Amino acid sequence: MDRKALLPRIYALVALAAIPTLSFADDATHVGIALTAGLSGFGADVGVNINDFVGLRAMAAGFSISKNGNYGTSIDWDARLKLFQAGALVDVFPFAGGFHLTAGLVDDGNKFTMTGQPSSGTFTLNGNTYPSADISSASASVEWNKAVPYLGLGWGNLAGSRGLHFTSDLGALITGSPNSSVNVVCSPAGQAAGVCAMLANDVAAEQTKLQNDVHKLTVWPVFRIGVGYAF
Repeated sequence: MDRKALLPRIYALVALAAIPTLSFADDATHVGIALTAGLSGFGADVGVNINDFVGLRAMAAGFSISKNGNYGTSIDWDARLKLFQAGALVDVFPFAGGFHLTAGLVDDGNKFTMTGQPSSGTFTLNGNTYPSADISSASASVEWNKAVPYLGLGWGNLAGSRGLHFTSDLGALITGSPNSSVNVVCSPAGQAAGVCAMLANDVAAEQTKLQNDVHKLTVWPVFRIGVGYAF
């Protein structure tokens, strides 16, 4: 599902949950809105209380950062990490206070995109050196599953009562092993030099190295703090 189409549905679910159906201590349903920051980037939460023990939240956060390196391969990469997470969460307050346990489903748009850069006019792949003229382009990416579960705990009830609220969340996205790809295009000069077949074999070896390097990243840590107001 397209991420732009997913977000309105998530917030619609929270809005529907705001219809009063149960009795509360102050006979009111509260909707809270918070600005957040943390390992997922900057974003916002929208929450609604069901009763003293259960609340619903929709969240979205994102950020991007550039970080150069070889990432377990023989290639120098200009890398960009794009963070994006949006999801629907259920908060359980076992003591009807601020402490909460949280579970939910998150659209995980976290992604590495990388562009290979020659070093001293050459590319090194799988131990073999190629003149940069033999390669038209080099790129790679690492992507995680899109729909992933979230489990966590925290403090603060965004919609527990009318007024100012501070919140925190600590947990993890259970992402599973990511998929990686390495794409290197042999140039006309490389075709003329007869190196394209060897290049293809070396690219396959580099992809295996990258996959072996990232396959252990099956859990994405989440830490967020927020400040908001409930109406």
